[in-house]
Amino acid sequence: MAEFRTAVDELARKLSGYVCEPGSAEYAKVVAIDNGRTRTPPALVVRANSYPDVRRAIRFAQRTGLSLTVRGGGHSAAGYCLNRGGIVLDLGLMKAMTLDRENKRLTVQMGALWNDVYGYVDRAAAPLIPVGGGCLTVGLPGFLQGGGYSFVSRSYGLGSDNVTMIRLVDAAGELRTLTADAPRKEDRELFWACRGGGGGNFGVAVEMTLQLHEPPADTVLGGHLSYRLERAEEVIAAYDTWAKDLPGAMAAYGYVGHDPDPAEPTRKIPVFRITPVYNGAYADGVAHLQPMLALNPIDVRLYSMTLPKLEMTIGRSTLVGDRLAYIRSGMIGEGGWTPGMIRAVREAMATAPSKDSFVVWTHGRGKVDDPSFTGQGPYPHRDKRYVFELKTIWDDPADTRANVEWAVGLGESLKPHFHGAYVNYIDPLQEQWATAYYGAANLAELRRIKKAADPDGFFRFQQSVDSPFEPDLSRPLDLSPLNRTLL
Repeated sequence: MAEFRTAVDELARKLSGYVCEPGSAEYAKVVAIDNGRTRTPPALVVRANSYPDVRRAIRFAQRTGLSLTVRGGGHSAAGYCLNRGGIVLDLGLMKAMTLDRENKRLTVQMGALWNDVYGYVDRAAAPLIPVGGGCLTVGLPGFLQGGGYSFVSRSYGLGSDNVTMIRLVDAAGELRTLTADAPRKEDRELFWACRGGGGGNFGVAVEMTLQLHEPPADTVLGGHLSYRLERAEEVIAAYDTWAKDLPGAMAAYGYVGHDPDPAEPTRKIPVFRITPVYNGAYADGVAHLQPMLALNPIDVRLYSMTLPKLEMTIGRSTLVGDRLAYIRSGMIGEGGWTPGMIRAVREAMATAPSKDSFVVWTHGRGKVDDPSFTGQGPYPHRDKRYVFELKTIWDDPADTRANVEWAVGLGESLKPHFHGAYVNYIDPLQEQWATAYYGAANLAELRRIKKAADPDGFFRFQQSVDSPFEPDLSRPLDLSPLNRTLL
């Protein structure tokens, strides 16, 4: 113990950041993530403030034999940025940004949140926009390494498609610059793997360069249209038909849950809600919405503002905070929303143990499915119409089993309609998770690249790309995978 104490003190003296330990005033804050269900306390947190700090944290973990996980924004759905009894490398102090306006590129350190990026771009880079996340407090590294859907992905591709450079500290402590045309083949392969192969697998991404875009209009149209859920079979089917032929400039996300009744805001009612974002003139966006407006929504709110301001206006709606949550996902293909799927979701929402649970889906395709992006990264679901997410949220730990079993039951009932799952909604109870996230061919290649970049498997967690873990979904459910981050 004295030897470990000496090693920690020596590390602290060398850092330009600092060490955060249990019992300190800041510890609870830096180990909190957006899911109160996951609280796995590390032995210490290294708050890095430079690339040498990252290298020192890696080498310290290797010398002491402790596990190390990396915390960016703290939105890992399964809490894999944390660990019990090891080291958490927190990047939250590293938020520097540099704008190259001539080439429309933004270089960002990986402690930044999308809220930081949107604020910077709105102040310093307007009218340019990034291809970023819809939730403000999500960090960049996990989002971008897992693919990353944006409200403008149907216009410009995935977030990972718009990464032109990655600086990554590998397991040997080497700071590597990864690009598509890097001199070393292994760096080009690692660049490919990090653009869709999932965060935390290959090293610590400390900086990325993002391609920005000049939108066709000064503002976008955004907002929502809501319908009573009792009309689900009618309005979701109509939405599905309408969304299939929309231009790439229009994204139309879907939501099923409970919202305030417009006629009596003090009570909540079950609704189906569309979140449209049109990357173009407001009037053109409204024209595209006419078929759904003709179905007499109970509430319509539409805004005309810059994309960064829209993100900052609506980007907190799915936060969990200190409450408890569990997420499942699935990819919906050409068949879209069948009558059976719509009925299953409507009926399940009526029996949800928590009325704060919801289903939300991302509108895919458009530029995401552009052939020019094929092969540039391992993300395998470009041709899918929607990315389905089920999020159950509750307050009392005693209600965990009821809520998780409800969510797994709904997810399994929809499984015949799903074509894989989304790694950024990583789920410890997802069967055959590795092929679901990456596809079989990509998985083999990712494991080969992982072995070359990290031969000893230093960067690991329960569902790291090389993990043999597989959950057991026999009943009663084994919930232990939800309570750990390492095997």
